[in-house]
Amino acid sequence: MQPGSRLRGWGGVMVAGSDLIVRVTPADDGDEETAGLARRLRAELLDLDVDAVEPVSGGVVPDGAKGLPSLAGTLAVRWGTAGLAAVLVKIRDWVTRNARSVEVTIDGDTVKVTGATAQQQEQLLNAWLARHGP
Repeated sequence: MQPGSRLRGWGGVMVAGSDLIVRVTPADDGDEETAGLARRLRAELLDLDVDAVEPVSGGVVPDGAKGLPSLAGTLAVRWGTAGLAAVLVKIRDWVTRNARSVEVTIDGDTVKVTGATAQQQEQLLNAWLARHGP
């Protein structure tokens, strides 16, 4: 994170405000399997010209905390010159090949990338991109 960059809370975690938060939706496989899937997605995203793709960790969880989501499978992506659209295309392709869902959040706005038809998913992502792209 750059010095002086603003921070936002997400699931009890502070991340840079310009980051895209990507979360592999957990299935019944458990946190270890979800984290492994996120590592594979991270490797593919790093093939793009992104500035960074880092796992989000929860840090210290307060005693007695309830309702905090698991952060296994959560990545912070700084898209750089690759652009937001290129990152979303890569995520959509990964979802299709891995039969998983991925939640993508920017500035508190979340879109869930699922196994919907390519046309449906493209329409959904284009509408979401229009709210956040240049």
